[in-house]
Amino acid sequence: MLTLAAKLYSHPSKHDLLHHALSLLKVSQTYCESYCKPVKGNLKINMKKYCKKDYAVQVNVLDMETVGDWAKFSVNIVSVYKSRGDPLKRGDNVLWVHMKDLACKCPKIQIGKRFLVTGSERVGLVADKNSLVIQWRDVWARRLRKFQRKEKKGKCGKA
Repeated sequence: MLTLAAKLYSHPSKHDLLHHALSLLKVSQTYCESYCKPVKGNLKINMKKYCKKDYAVQVNVLDMETVGDWAKFSVNIVSVYKSRGDPLKRGDNVLWVHMKDLACKCPKIQIGKRFLVTGSERVGLVADKNSLVIQWRDVWARRLRKFQRKEKKGKCGKA
């Protein structure tokens, strides 16, 4: 018969795995502050930010595992607002975040939450310190659809 501690150790939660992976990195707060962009003003989406990025998607974060120096998040793409290059489609996908970025919480991602993710074109979805990853708010859906319409009318060059 297993003790409670043995049961917990043999089946750690995803939160415990993430915490353990991040603790192994032992990244200093000073390093993170200089590495990450200042948070001030970075938690909003506007036309200029939308235009600068190659993709903008709403994702539901389902799960996470570590693969080498990377965190591999299983996500469900709820809505695609922008997809330059390889077309992104609704449904299951993977979001890659380097452990160094995750350790510094740039971006800050939580399992079980929805996020707006914008980033630059790479193979697949990759979030880093230059990506915009913010917890989803339903009021943004209308705004992002408006940005889509403006971009189709050629207004991104003027943003």
